[in-house]
Amino acid sequence: MESCATLPLSQLPYVYPSTLSSNKAYPFWPCKRRSSSQPTRLHCSKMFVPGFGEASPEAKAAQNLHNFFTFVAVKIVAAQLESYNHEAYEELMEFLSRHSLNDGDKFCASMFRESSRHKNLGNDYYQLPNTQSPYA
Repeated sequence: MESCATLPLSQLPYVYPSTLSSNKAYPFWPCKRRSSSQPTRLHCSKMFVPGFGEASPEAKAAQNLHNFFTFVAVKIVAAQLESYNHEAYEELMEFLSRHSLNDGDKFCASMFRESSRHKNLGNDYYQLPNTQSPYA
């Protein structure tokens, strides 16, 4: 049989300080007390992450994910073309050797602009999620 002991919150001075207004014990306490009648509420300031004049970290992450998913989609399409349409596969591989996949939007725009076969292939894959099953 297991036994368990609990301590009241008043006996945990390091987790819950008895006075939050004294900055001597906690000089780097990030929250400030409001000057209202409710002593239990804390007013915390938001954290600021500098972007150094660029996009926010979230926007950079979103753009990197977008480019990564474009890269993965191109590799999947290339693997599918290799098995059933070798001529289109060779054309796509030749296009990949000339254009970088670092920027997904730029890559797709140049691919659709260059070849009607690539444009039709891209349109087919864009329309694929919009098709509905005849059994629905």
